[in-house]
Amino acid sequence: MKKIFRFILPLALSFLACACGEKEPVGGLLKGVFYADIPGDKAVVTLPPGATKSYNVRVGAFQGNVSDVVMNFALAADPDRVDAINQQNGTSYVMCPGSAFEFVSNEVMMPRYGKASTTARVKISASGLDAGKTYVLPVGIEKATGSENWEVADTLAGYVVFQLSDFDPNGPGTEGNPYAISSASDLKEMKGKLVEGSMVYFRMDADIDMSGVSDWTPVCEVSPYKPFTFDGDGHTISNFTGTTSLFGCVAGKISNLVVTNANITNAAGPAGILGAYGGEAGNPVAVDHVYVQGKITNTVAHGTGGLFGIITEATINACSADVTLVATGKYDVGGIYGYDNTDTDKKSVISNCWTAGDISGNRMVGGIAGMMSYKESEATIKNCYSTAKVHAQFKYAGIAGDAIMGLKGDNATKSAKNHIEGCIAWNEALFSDVADESVHYSAGAIVGFTSLKNYHVDCYRKADLSFSDCPGNGSNVLVDQANSSPDSPLVEVAVSAGSTNYNFPYHGKAAAKDATASQVAKNLGWDESIWDLSGTLPFFKGASAPVENPDVNPGGQLPDFPDNEFYN
Repeated sequence: MKKIFRFILPLALSFLACACGEKEPVGGLLKGVFYADIPGDKAVVTLPPGATKSYNVRVGAFQGNVSDVVMNFALAADPDRVDAINQQNGTSYVMCPGSAFEFVSNEVMMPRYGKASTTARVKISASGLDAGKTYVLPVGIEKATGSENWEVADTLAGYVVFQLSDFDPNGPGTEGNPYAISSASDLKEMKGKLVEGSMVYFRMDADIDMSGVSDWTPVCEVSPYKPFTFDGDGHTISNFTGTTSLFGCVAGKISNLVVTNANITNAAGPAGILGAYGGEAGNPVAVDHVYVQGKITNTVAHGTGGLFGIITEATINACSADVTLVATGKYDVGGIYGYDNTDTDKKSVISNCWTAGDISGNRMVGGIAGMMSYKESEATIKNCYSTAKVHAQFKYAGIAGDAIMGLKGDNATKSAKNHIEGCIAWNEALFSDVADESVHYSAGAIVGFTSLKNYHVDCYRKADLSFSDCPGNGSNVLVDQANSSPDSPLVEVAVSAGSTNYNFPYHGKAAAKDATASQVAKNLGWDESIWDLSGTLPFFKGASAPVENPDVNPGGQLPDFPDNEFYN
């Protein structure tokens, strides 16, 4: 039996040289050299009693050693790697007991010529851990199907290191001793712990399944906002349902959080999975390494977004949203946020984010943002991409639907300062939902309706991007546009003589015909300490992504955990 190669889990992730099992090619050329991969940092994970923590696992292929056929891999724990890990690190880690981990899913698929597979999921639990011991869980490739001509890498190994903590679940909410959040009840009780004018700290210590919680009231509902810091610590909140958002009015910071299968319906005001509002004047919000997945329907108000409906003084970095957004009432719909309300002396910055899904609305609809700030506040969207299908009546685009709210005169004369830089429109499709040109104007690959004096820098679109403007607006077709700034304004796309339907799109430039989004990002110099650019689409390093086929072959490795601790 071939010896299993194990890669290791996020948080105490460390990449070490190791001697791993090998498989000799059987007839024909080598199809690929593969390794198991669980991105993360190198911190020791601490688990309070009763807590659980889940991690994504995938298989990676080395550059130049990819397979020309689809490969399927099964993943498993590898106790044989513990001694090598300890020897290399000078440690005395103990193998995680079988009662403290299970594979929620352990099978992944690697596409032809792929560098990164779909994701599996493994969960660890504090159950059965002894105080004073530090445990390690190595994970790697157990078997593969699709070809016999493959090898397991012998140069890398990964692991998560964790231990039972003495964390006080009744802490006073300070930075050094935050309140523990381990259940839906704990989330509800956050509201009573918030203090106006003082930062209160929270940290998740277990995944939380909100199935059956039908009376959800957001943590903070009205201004003045009560600031808080919420550290998800890599945990997942699943099956949330509500009418506006999870947290409501957010000032402070949210980080390291996964939200899956969220469902917000009948929204009658701004809506987002994290918050209806992200920040207010004088109370900024920062969001870092958050992934959301779910659906929002809004039939009344403007401001619908994957993370936030409306932002003010927001900094959002390394976040992603795989969402279905349906806003039939008014406008401002975006994969990350709907509408930026930041005033002139402040600014919002959205960087290193991606979105996917289906995003639709009336007007001002974009893969990342519905409407950027129109108050001359110098908003920025930088190094972001979207694969979402985006469609609306007008002012829609792959990145930002509207970068200045106004008509033609404003567009030519207003001293706009919005920055759209290094972004990639890799959208499934961009198209108009109406045929009547009297209710439509302006759509673009990057920005649907922009100021001639905004900053447009090094943005690209997929070479074969599916783009169609309103049928009556046939003059607006994809064209390459040079970088521009207030000193060198964007060249206006021509419109037919006498037309009242304005075209102020920014289409960026077409990527090379056979280029991948990752290649474009690499050429743009995206930060590879954040981005994994080895596959066709950029991934985050150490951040969560959707779980593929979570119910496929859970592995049968362990006794069942209690029902309320299952990851869903």
